[in-house]
Amino acid sequence: MKKYTLYKTVFRVLLRFPDRIFEDLFNKAYPIYKALHKDRAYGRVVQHLKNAVAANPTPALKHTTPRSVFRGIYWNAIDSYRGLDRMPEVTKRVVFENSDIIREALRHGPIAAISIHQGSFELLHRSLCHFSNNVHLVTDTLGDGELRKLIQELRSDPCLTEYSPDQSRELIRNLFKSDGILAMVFDQGKNTKGNKVQLFGQDSTLFLRLPQLVNQMGAGIVTFRTFTKGGLRGKIVIRFEKYYPPKYKGDLINEIAQEVETWIAEHPSQWSWNYHGNFKG
Repeated sequence: MKKYTLYKTVFRVLLRFPDRIFEDLFNKAYPIYKALHKDRAYGRVVQHLKNAVAANPTPALKHTTPRSVFRGIYWNAIDSYRGLDRMPEVTKRVVFENSDIIREALRHGPIAAISIHQGSFELLHRSLCHFSNNVHLVTDTLGDGELRKLIQELRSDPCLTEYSPDQSRELIRNLFKSDGILAMVFDQGKNTKGNKVQLFGQDSTLFLRLPQLVNQMGAGIVTFRTFTKGGLRGKIVIRFEKYYPPKYKGDLINEIAQEVETWIAEHPSQWSWNYHGNFKG
């Protein structure tokens, strides 16, 4: 209990540091991080960006540097946890786009609302509480017991229930019983089998088996994403993109993969290029 209280106190104090302190910290830490990770995370980002530009040379991708990627990940993490702690300087910046897509989808029954690790993605799942009182979140929180407890407390909301990946049967049962929302991000996974796709011309894996299963069982799928626009303190957009009806007859996996590539290409500095499992078939 003492360890948990210490984590919570320190974490909340850190979140309230002025932005200039966080920016100074990044500017000092980044060169050190770069030097230590040239053959690991930094090197992966360099190579992934090079390959992506060759396959899809959008202006945004061509102007994205490894530094802008790590800075984007850094600030989106800060915004995520400030938002989870309900700090007004973040929550007042959140705006919804295309909300009619999810509202209409829920009129027809339960849905899976799925996204990727882009932008302040920790804010995505609680945002679904604006549309349903029954949000079933699949998550795999890292860290030791006390840190995990802290992150779960920050994420918590009366309408949101967390499930570990091995609780999928219980989740599916509760999803259909409540006519609610299954919420998950699908571009990263571990200890689970994914779906083989192509992203930027490279063999990749997306983890869509659970959304695919509930879709065949009668749930719709809504894709959505978040990104920051208008600079560092700009608006945090949560945009609903597309509705796939229950028992979708099209090429679900590849259509979603095409969406993902578009999202990344539009806001490349806000996606987690550094993840070790990216672009592995």
